[in-house]
Amino acid sequence: MVGYKKEPTLGLLFSDTGVTADIEKSQRYGAQTAIKHINDKGGINGHELLSVHTDLGGDPNRFRSYTEELIKKENINIFIGCYMSHTRKAVMPAIEKSDSLLFYPTPYEGFEYSPNFFYGGPAPNQNSAPLAAYLIKNHGPRIVFVGSDYIYPRESNHVMRLLYKQYGGDLLDEFYLPLYPSFDEIKFTAERIKNLEPDVVFSTIVGHGTSLFYEEFHNIYQGEKKPTIASLTTSEAEINNMPNSVSVGNIVVAPYFSSVKSKESSLFLSECKENFPENVAVTAWSEAAYHQVMLLSEAMKVANSWNTACIRKHIYNIKYKAPQGLVWLEKSNNHTNLTSRIAQIDKNGKFDIRWTSNQPICPDPYVVVHKLEDWTDTIIKAN
Repeated sequence: MVGYKKEPTLGLLFSDTGVTADIEKSQRYGAQTAIKHINDKGGINGHELLSVHTDLGGDPNRFRSYTEELIKKENINIFIGCYMSHTRKAVMPAIEKSDSLLFYPTPYEGFEYSPNFFYGGPAPNQNSAPLAAYLIKNHGPRIVFVGSDYIYPRESNHVMRLLYKQYGGDLLDEFYLPLYPSFDEIKFTAERIKNLEPDVVFSTIVGHGTSLFYEEFHNIYQGEKKPTIASLTTSEAEINNMPNSVSVGNIVVAPYFSSVKSKESSLFLSECKENFPENVAVTAWSEAAYHQVMLLSEAMKVANSWNTACIRKHIYNIKYKAPQGLVWLEKSNNHTNLTSRIAQIDKNGKFDIRWTSNQPICPDPYVVVHKLEDWTDTIIKAN
């Protein structure tokens, strides 16, 4: 085996505590489930794939220092993780300086490229663009944005604003909440949104505040018909923290839902059932972490090495049939071709898939090509 003398080891950069702990745990267990699958099948050409992790608490400084420690002291230079954009940006200097690799299994705002990063979550043209078309067709032009106050929501809202206005959409206002919002801050924001009478609310709230906002938004309508909340970030992890009466009818766009019917999805869910604790949900971002580790392992096997230069040489030639469908990396921008799905939450808190792209969407992280008219002919009117 060409490469380093030690067994291949993957550094897991996730949090077990902090504002986005629920979703980061779902990602970590997705990665660990893939590692177990690989090792049960003989590892990397007979070598066991190892991993290390510690609780990073959602703190960018801890992400940075832990990454530097693993690179300098443990000779680990392949990583998967980071959920919030400021944690990804915190580790970037250490990753690039050491010519390490980071697999990033998270939706993000786009407008970034690093030769050392592989982006496994959707770029804006893979989630915001189809969602904008779907909402215009099925819910109306009047929209309000609400998000957590950090990089990803603000940049995602910038993209959605441009997309929504292409077809005459009307952005009424946008609001930002702290990562740990108080009840009063949530109530005040929900009331202001209600007074604007939107057709739909676009939410990029993450973690702790998601279920709190959905519940208060539901409560202020007191049985009146309320606008749908549509999101890039809400997942099974957040839905499990709110009553079904609160989540029902709201919309999410993602590459994968546990309701996907395929042999690969069934196998993935079966493996997750064996490996996930009962209080950790299987999410789209579990699937992203899973398929990124599988892509990595296939590149290692073909290269017969875990040297980062060898991995980079071979990984672009690999297509993997993931639970969501076929995935592969674009060499021009290091982002992943992904399927896009739009689902509505049913009365049981499950995702009813209403639209699926007819093929994986080529990533355009700079949103320089795709316009809303690319999607309106393929979006099916809601039933």
